[in-house]
Amino acid sequence: MDNIINALSWIDSAAATVWILLTIIMFWFLYKVYEAEGRKHPIFHFGIFLLVLVWLYPLYTFLFNQLEVAFLGNLITLWATVVYMRKLKQLPMKEYKWMTPQIVWIIIASFYVGCMLLEKYLMA
Repeated sequence: MDNIINALSWIDSAAATVWILLTIIMFWFLYKVYEAEGRKHPIFHFGIFLLVLVWLYPLYTFLFNQLEVAFLGNLITLWATVVYMRKLKQLPMKEYKWMTPQIVWIIIASFYVGCMLLEKYLMA
């Protein structure tokens, strides 16, 4: 398990940069939804919810500093991202596929945190 965790340790140093890039993509979607449907559209509101969820992730994982909280946060963010991508598909915009990098990132980060959780409980 240590080998896997060491191989994925680059995630810690890349996380801030990746989240900034993913946030830019989410802002772009919010703008596109606003432009096409207006700010009262439920998809616009869900996009704001997802953006706030993404921004709060480092805060609550740092404050609680628990792998369990981080893993649960990853799962909730993954769920919200998939739901948002599906909602974006309903609109007349084809750029919804740009949510895929966020899904991939969350899966990789969840695998990393999951490995650390396994090590924590299996090696205890």
